[in-house]
Amino acid sequence: MKKVLGSILFVIYVTIVLTVTILLLSYNEYMCSEINGYTFYIVRDDMLEPDYVKGDLLIIKHVSNKNVEIGDKLYFYQNVTNNEYYVRYGEVTNKFEQANNRVVYTIDDKYQYDSSYLIGEEEGSFVFHKVGSILSILESRWGYLFFVVIITLLLFLEELYELYMEIKYGNEITKVKEG
Repeated sequence: MKKVLGSILFVIYVTIVLTVTILLLSYNEYMCSEINGYTFYIVRDDMLEPDYVKGDLLIIKHVSNKNVEIGDKLYFYQNVTNNEYYVRYGEVTNKFEQANNRVVYTIDDKYQYDSSYLIGEEEGSFVFHKVGSILSILESRWGYLFFVVIITLLLFLEELYELYMEIKYGNEITKVKEG
């Protein structure tokens, strides 16, 4: 029973570590993970309230300009400073086609966004409440260090110790464990 529980916990741990590592390696220039046509965004402010609150994880399905219609609800990157971006959300109230397959969208009759900042649409996207807070901790430098690097190092050292004990004492340990 103890060995089965340990195996289950190990599989869960490896799954979490691989997921967090893949998400970190999939960051785009806006510091969001992009995988297979979806953007993973952790809500870190109150700009998307009341629909989404701080700590939510949004998995946003990408959409091309040709599939966007007036009335669709879209997500965009908004440039705050040179290397700081937020995700904004709103309904398309107008759409202007420009050269080079670029489009300018008017959102909620107030804001205009170039299609280069388009992430995706609400339809087909998912929200996981509070999961973003956990993922944010795991993706942070300290969270990744403690949860991934240090625990993996400890597990590796434990395996090395067991290998050493097996080599040094061999059959004696097996007899003690069985008896």
